[in-house]
Amino acid sequence: MTLAAALLFASNAQAQLGVNIGYAPMTIAVDNNGNVSNTDYPGFFGGVNYNVNLTGDLNLSLGGQVRFITKTETSSFYGLASTKNTTTLINLEVPVLLNYGLNLSRELKVSVFAGAVFGYGLSGQTKFEGNVVGIGGNSTVDWYDANGIVNYKRLNISGAFGAVFTYNQFRLFGGYDLGLTDIDNANTVTKTNGIFVGIGVIL
Repeated sequence: MTLAAALLFASNAQAQLGVNIGYAPMTIAVDNNGNVSNTDYPGFFGGVNYNVNLTGDLNLSLGGQVRFITKTETSSFYGLASTKNTTTLINLEVPVLLNYGLNLSRELKVSVFAGAVFGYGLSGQTKFEGNVVGIGGNSTVDWYDANGIVNYKRLNISGAFGAVFTYNQFRLFGGYDLGLTDIDNANTVTKTNGIFVGIGVIL
């Protein structure tokens, strides 16, 4: 729906289509009555966006991207037994960002941005291999199974802010993503956060 809206804006206003890729690790922070534990997951993303001029140097960026997150951990008990678990997440994200740009020269422009990112978990699994206490032998846990041991929500809304440096049609950007919603159906409060950096090209 957001991409359709971007295309509608583009047909009636000056707009730029961009293609982006980057590195976006995710930290999942679980707050259990004040005791916070963090788990870090490496991640990458790729997507497109339309940057639509609103007025003057103020623009609205609408787009869509897919984030792929994976992490493998191993452990052993005095070298006698080993276990391995691999987590894989695939999220669809729709950033809606206001941005304001300043031309430093004919080729170079710097912009700052802030807004919201609407995320939806397409897939989330942790595969266990070995004899895992409380789980057993080889098994797979679905993060979005309402009757499972994780039971996360698919929808995640976060706030994002950062800066973009554009040189001709190439751009380098980075920022911070701060989760605003509790993605855990349990009694704990679970939110996501993390930095992101990327490169892109304006078509």
